[in-house]
Amino acid sequence: MILGLSNGWAEKIDTLRYRQLPGYPFVYVSDAYVSTPPAISDSLFDMVARGIRFRVNRTELLEDDPFITLYNDSLVPLLKQQNLVLRQVFVKGAASPEGPYWNNIRLSRERTKRLIEFLKSNLDQPIGNCKTDAKCVTEDYAYLVKLMELAGDEEYEQVRTIWERSKGDEHQCKRELMALNGGKTWNRLLQVYYPTLRQSRVVLWFTVNPDRIQFKGCPVSTEASNPLLTPLPEQLNLLPATYKAYTRRHLIAARTNLLHDAAYIPQFGFAPSANIQLEYYPLTGHYTYNAGFTFSNHRHWQNHKFMQVRDVQLELRRYFKGGGEFLGTYLGAYAQGTVYGIGFSETKGWEGEGGGAGLTLGHTCRLNKKGSLRLELSLSMGAFITRYDPYVWGNPINGTIDGLYYYNYRGSTSQFKKRNHRFMWFGPTNAGLHLTYDIIYRKKKEVTR
Repeated sequence: MILGLSNGWAEKIDTLRYRQLPGYPFVYVSDAYVSTPPAISDSLFDMVARGIRFRVNRTELLEDDPFITLYNDSLVPLLKQQNLVLRQVFVKGAASPEGPYWNNIRLSRERTKRLIEFLKSNLDQPIGNCKTDAKCVTEDYAYLVKLMELAGDEEYEQVRTIWERSKGDEHQCKRELMALNGGKTWNRLLQVYYPTLRQSRVVLWFTVNPDRIQFKGCPVSTEASNPLLTPLPEQLNLLPATYKAYTRRHLIAARTNLLHDAAYIPQFGFAPSANIQLEYYPLTGHYTYNAGFTFSNHRHWQNHKFMQVRDVQLELRRYFKGGGEFLGTYLGAYAQGTVYGIGFSETKGWEGEGGGAGLTLGHTCRLNKKGSLRLELSLSMGAFITRYDPYVWGNPINGTIDGLYYYNYRGSTSQFKKRNHRFMWFGPTNAGLHLTYDIIYRKKKEVTR
């Protein structure tokens, strides 16, 4: 009889007929008259099974594996002392998801075989006389989901949804997991959980020898009815170890365009401008938000050259690589507003306001190990519309040089209106070689996995 429990807990097993050896949750014992094996569902197996771990892409047993030590030095002597008879073996071998699928098939089969051979050679009982329920799981995503649930992993829901959506299709599940958060999740799972998936696990069913039919001779515990409450030896805990880590994620970064810092303009000369951009980074996703300001105030009265610009720009960026790192190639959409006064000579000067919008394609890469300093290349394309008035040195009507600048207008002063001229540009609007540095970080948060 199997009773289902809610909230993701494993099913209970009939504790009147089958009991777990204390300290060995993967071993069930029953009286000799019980002829049917315990119903070990997949979820129950994942909760109570223990086994041997393997190295990456290997199938040989490791002599120092904790399960081998526990089984040979502790469990087998106890089984012999209590004269228990092996009735059924439940084995499941698996490979972790990284690597070619065809190779993972081979690994799961051979690892299952290695565990069965180990049990045969160490129990001193004819294991061939009992039933062996062996399964080979090429890539055990169901167990991965269970491990993440038990660990309280923050990405458990995302991974569980992908596995359920795949409906058992391991190829589809693998593709979606590798793409999740730009591959960041896959890399973390590779480090935290995949070593646990590279193993063969076992659940054993024993009965009391008819010659020693008194059940009380076997120290079983009724408290083991819920496998989650069974104390496990520390070295056999297959869940990711609990540890404390502190996230340090950037919140706001400052950026300057080196091309603007050392700008050279034909007919004017060097005209460096102070420019600063602030970029806001969410915790996850692909999008960031930017605000920038450019300021220059070059005034060369002696040769009538001026470069006075005030420009404000807002930009929404989408980084193609997600996961909250915000590195690599991005596409941005921007809008800007500008006020300017520009002069190249006595007869070439312009004053006006303008605005524009367009798209930016760029790429960001790290310059230091922590990633707090980054280099960025960008190119913007769009439209810019301005209304302006030309101005000259001296009176344009009578040619008098009186030390003043005049709008270059020769009509009736009563009909003069400012910003009579209009210009529209469509094409490249900006280029950037940027340095970016994180200046504000999110508050450190303790994370327990």
